[in-house]
Amino acid sequence: MKSKDELRHDIRVSRAQLTLADIEERGKKAIENLRALPELQESKAIACYLSKTFEVQTQRFIESCLSAGKRVCVPRHIDGERGYAWSWVVPGGAWRDGPWHIAEPAHYRAVDRNELDLAIVPAVAVDPAGNRLGHGGGNVDRLLMGLDAPHVALVFDFQILDEIPVNEHDVPVQIIVSEKKVHRVEK
Repeated sequence: MKSKDELRHDIRVSRAQLTLADIEERGKKAIENLRALPELQESKAIACYLSKTFEVQTQRFIESCLSAGKRVCVPRHIDGERGYAWSWVVPGGAWRDGPWHIAEPAHYRAVDRNELDLAIVPAVAVDPAGNRLGHGGGNVDRLLMGLDAPHVALVFDFQILDEIPVNEHDVPVQIIVSEKKVHRVEK
């Protein structure tokens, strides 16, 4: 089995070959599959990542959730600390550029994790057992740790690998959504 770093490299090479049109087309299909999830349809409060260039784009999805009356929170870097916390998005609220050049709410609004019905997270890769490979900093794992809401990895189909190495701090997902399928992890 390849190491996490080797897998990250392989996926980054594959993602770099995508055109912006590919990302948009595949991403729209993945978002359609996400919208069809009963867990999303029934949710009142969701956590969702804000996407980077080569990820399934989530900005319009977040806006549509807010327009539909759902509460949405996103990761926000906690000033003066190493980590992130979920922060509520306020429609029309101010944004800032985060440490990794990902937009985040300018003002931190604490989230009671018990309010969340669903958490949608990015992945460099994921496997059918729900093991998620992130960028290596552990930020998403810390956001998911102890969160009872179902965890959904939103990815492109080529990011679903047969197997990913796992460490004790890695937090698995229960649902994998791509442009081609929805996979529910067997318990």
